[in-house]
Amino acid sequence: MDSMSPQQQQDSLSRGQQDNKRRFHSYRRQSAPSLVITKALTRSKTVSRESFQVSVCPETCSLVQSLLTGSDRFFLLHGHAQLKTGMQTQDRHLFLFSDVLVIAKAKSANHFKQKLRVSVCEMWIAGCMDEVCEGSTSPERSFVIGWPTWNCVAVFSSAEQKEKR
Repeated sequence: MDSMSPQQQQDSLSRGQQDNKRRFHSYRRQSAPSLVITKALTRSKTVSRESFQVSVCPETCSLVQSLLTGSDRFFLLHGHAQLKTGMQTQDRHLFLFSDVLVIAKAKSANHFKQKLRVSVCEMWIAGCMDEVCEGSTSPERSFVIGWPTWNCVAVFSSAEQKEKR
């Protein structure tokens, strides 16, 4: 660089910065898919997976309390299930009240984000799993749950848990 003119030195530095930018953008493009795959394969278990058998205490659960406040409804039971539609599977918590079913996602041990709320009088349960989701489902541990705008297969951890629900 000592034998270069100031203009040549500036051009050389600019090319180096451009090469670094190109390498960075190229690296970003190449790493995005592998980053997603790596993250999916190495992530720790989510709260909802870890709490598969944990029951919710209605007195301390803010979601349950918010649905009970100012209404005549009462809390019946809570359960965890995997909801399958097509090839998509989601871990969800089901909260059954006297008049509504609330489907929620676990954010922490006792904090949930409501995803769906369905009136019990609009729901149905069936056993036609093949028509709702692809892949294998155990009929002993699952059933179809639906309402006018949506159907899914609810898969529970055991046949006993399914029968409770």
